[in-house]
Amino acid sequence: MILSKRTIHLLLLAGLFALPFVSIAQIIIQGKVINEATGKPLQGTSIYFNNTTIGTSTNADGRFSLPLPEIENAELIISSVGYQRLVYKPEAATIQNKTIVFKLVQKEEELKDILILTDAVRKKYLAIFEREFLGITEEASYSNIQNKKDIYFTSGDSKNSFKAYSDTPLTIINKMLGYKVSFELVEFFYDQQNGRTSYYGYTRFDEMGDKNRWVKNRKLSYYGSTMHFYRSLIGNHLQQEGYKVYIIKLLHTDPSKPQQNMEMAVEVTAAQIITTDSSNSNNYNVTIAGKMMVQYRKEPATKNYLRKNTFIQGDIPGGFRSYITATAPVISLNREGIINNPINVLYGGYWIYEKAANMLPYNYMPE
Repeated sequence: MILSKRTIHLLLLAGLFALPFVSIAQIIIQGKVINEATGKPLQGTSIYFNNTTIGTSTNADGRFSLPLPEIENAELIISSVGYQRLVYKPEAATIQNKTIVFKLVQKEEELKDILILTDAVRKKYLAIFEREFLGITEEASYSNIQNKKDIYFTSGDSKNSFKAYSDTPLTIINKMLGYKVSFELVEFFYDQQNGRTSYYGYTRFDEMGDKNRWVKNRKLSYYGSTMHFYRSLIGNHLQQEGYKVYIIKLLHTDPSKPQQNMEMAVEVTAAQIITTDSSNSNNYNVTIAGKMMVQYRKEPATKNYLRKNTFIQGDIPGGFRSYITATAPVISLNREGIINNPINVLYGGYWIYEKAANMLPYNYMPE
């Protein structure tokens, strides 16, 4: 089987959150990566399942093998510097006992209007990028982007906004969670005026030594995270895991007097907002009218850090509140809890502080 860029559907995803999965040991995906123009093998190509610790690199013959994870729409990333990235969704029935040949096409030089910045302005932009990309948490304070020199900036869509790119994967050392993270940044957008940040890309996690050293920190980061919430929602374990969910309803909606608008929080159960997709039993649909408030009654680990290092003053109520706003009629989740289209969700409240530095791989499971 031969796959080229024209035959593979490319789906760009952000940092998503999902249920753990297991590898099916008897099913192995075997492949070979070659240069499409010359037919020569490409050694050292990065091969990994997106947002997991399952990855490898091609050998001198361009060959690799990896266990196939049991996860809906698992994305195999084939990436080599200087070549166009491939994204492939393998299925057990089509790969078993076969060697798949991936043809990589060399990148054409893209003309981007790169900003020429003074050292002082570039330092300012990098500081904003790190804050908005890594987050404002204790995990972020222990994380470092090693190759910041590879980040470049372009103008945004309006004043006080900019975009960031990198032609090589960003290498992030997370000393609190024990991961070396390779993040292939597709695009980053920051708009100061509207207080909006968005980014997406592809993520590979590698263990930094003995993972037993990081068990406690990873567990603390997990509980109260969006990953934990989506798993609890799909499993109908919200109450047991410490969550309450409310739909925010407007009581007064006079457009001419928005300052008089009042909101009411109506508690709902998981069964009231999530259903199995009638067209695909492996998917779930979460339906919320407008905005949903998520109340977590337990104390998240990073709360003290926020109190000391952000604008939050005084006592913070027990637990936390976060908000989820749907930008589509439904939020589609697969059976592992992965949001199928992440742009359909906007976060507010506590979760707005947690970003790339708090990401855990899809195959993470608290011990």
